[in-house]
Amino acid sequence: MPTDSTLAQYPVLAVCVAIWQDDKILLVKRAREPNKGLWALPGGKVEAGETIAEAALRELSEETNLRATPKSIFFIREIIEDRFHYVLHCIRAENPIGTLQAGDDAAEAQWMSVPDVAAVETVSGLENILLHSRSRTGLPLQDIDNWSQFREKD
Repeated sequence: MPTDSTLAQYPVLAVCVAIWQDDKILLVKRAREPNKGLWALPGGKVEAGETIAEAALRELSEETNLRATPKSIFFIREIIEDRFHYVLHCIRAENPIGTLQAGDDAAEAQWMSVPDVAAVETVSGLENILLHSRSRTGLPLQDIDNWSQFREKD
């Protein structure tokens, strides 16, 4: 575990969104740190009061100008580095609509074939996430929404 005193006190909940269309995956080139200049799935931090699905859709819209239907959480990954600790929830989404345009903290946004992805610099672990994203297994997001019945009532 990192011993750097600048490491955040608590892990940060984050999301990324995987959308495949015609054997191409939607990726963004990060415009800011961490991982500035590297290609990644659209995503970012979950804001207070947001569900994981809402955060995924917001980040998708902010970074690509697209909307989509979230389907499932297909992968969870912890990223612990010198200055941060993220718990990344990877969401599979379908049926993208809108005009692709990079925005927010994405310098570029593109649909990429697997050979295209192999030819660019990507964030650590992206290949593994992409392999999992092609599988149809995962926790359906409607099941997560149904968990609200178990929350304490005010």
